[in-house]
Amino acid sequence: MNYQFDTDKISQHVVKYGVDMRPPVLPEQDRAKLQDYGNWLVEQFPEVFETMLVGPREVRVQRTFLLPNAKRIELATFVLTNRGPVFTFPERLYIDRPHELAIPEKDKIFRKAFDELRSRFAERAVPRVGVVHEFVFDTEFTDSLEVVTSCLRHELWREKAKNLRIVLEAPTDDKNVNIELRPTHLQRTGPYDPSSPQEMKFGIIVNVDINNRQISGDLTKAEVTDILAFASDFVPDELIKFLNNEE
Repeated sequence: MNYQFDTDKISQHVVKYGVDMRPPVLPEQDRAKLQDYGNWLVEQFPEVFETMLVGPREVRVQRTFLLPNAKRIELATFVLTNRGPVFTFPERLYIDRPHELAIPEKDKIFRKAFDELRSRFAERAVPRVGVVHEFVFDTEFTDSLEVVTSCLRHELWREKAKNLRIVLEAPTDDKNVNIELRPTHLQRTGPYDPSSPQEMKFGIIVNVDINNRQISGDLTKAEVTDILAFASDFVPDELIKFLNNEE
């Protein structure tokens, strides 16, 4: 299968920044500080953070994005997980068709939000910071399962596979680089007919998770900057080369 990954084929792209905090920040224990921080996010970066929602075990901030086709979509742009906060920046979303939602200077916004987070929770250590890029590459009417299985050596494996998820660990000396590939359906272009597979459009999900390998206890500002710079250099150019088996 001679499919070539290319930035022009990206139908969806979401960027996430994850912060691992020790001990973890908990809504039931840190509610007031989290609410103050959420309000600060909304005030400082309204293009990303709009409405804060607070529950017994949840604190999150979301934003309603307006699409060119007059549709609206609500996305959580700040959530608190068991490991720590996750900041989400949509670049391109596939709603009937790709829509550009590129937010400029994502790294700069995250870095300011991260520095403020650390100042408000100075007693917490941050042993790990990660950048995740979630892509969907469009394969049009070519079955994406066939594209993904084409990398398998044995013909019998390719014939028998009904689904496939590939997870590659490609670490450097000081960074974890984890790449996941799996087939997906993009949309139906007409009424569903099981006998007419050409009515289905396909895509390949590619998720790239980049974070620091060494956990020394608490990352310095320089180490966080290095992680962001490495991720920016790797995605998309080095990633595309890797997916296409190019040096």
